Amino acid sequence: MKALLQRWQAMVPREQWLTLGVGFALLGMLYLLLVADPLALRQKQLSGQLQGAKARLLEAQTQRAELQRKREQDPNLGMRSSLLLAQAEHERLLDGIDHETAALIDPPTMRRVLEDLLRAQPGLNLAAVESFSAPLEVPGEAEPAKGEKAVAPAVSLYRHGVRLTLEGGYFELIAYLQAVQASGWRLHWQQLDYQVDAGGSGRASIRLELYTLSRQAGWVGV
Repeated sequence: MKALLQRWQAMVPREQWLTLGVGFALLGMLYLLLVADPLALRQKQLSGQLQGAKARLLEAQTQRAELQRKREQDPNLGMRSSLLLAQAEHERLLDGIDHETAALIDPPTMRRVLEDLLRAQPGLNLAAVESFSAPLEVPGEAEPAKGEKAVAPAVSLYRHGVRLTLEGGYFELIAYLQAVQASGWRLHWQQLDYQVDAGGSGRASIRLELYTLSRQAGWVGV
């Protein structure tokens, strides 16, 4: 440090001023490189973020004003939007039901299959047959509150089926039931009532109730 001071004192004033100028220039360059440029870049980034935030805020305010304007023009906008959502959910539910019921046997085919299987059991007699069709009772949704209206129609399903009363031997009846189960057709069992006559298991009667499901009302052909 002493050597630098002596060297400085040995310089003429012009050299001293020149050295000071170079030193200040170096300090300025270091300031630009280490402080000013990074700070300017950060300020630019912050400015961009601020502009983006302002733009998003302006867009949100515009959308809010537009929605408010539509509500003022159409007081039922919220109700209609809810109705559209409910109708879309209703259609989705119907598509799901149609997909599931498509795998079930249709009513006319069910009647024909049951009769064909019965003819394959010569020891059985058809004592009675009855077709039926009725709405399927399912747990409903809560009733709308007073003054409110349902936003979507209810989904209706119908049970289409037959009630068969068969007479014959015990083993023939069992064979018929097994044939129905093994037929590969999807149907539902509602009732199975088996009674043995006084003469023993050689003669018995069985009452069957089988049905399929559909969204279409109608009767199984007799």
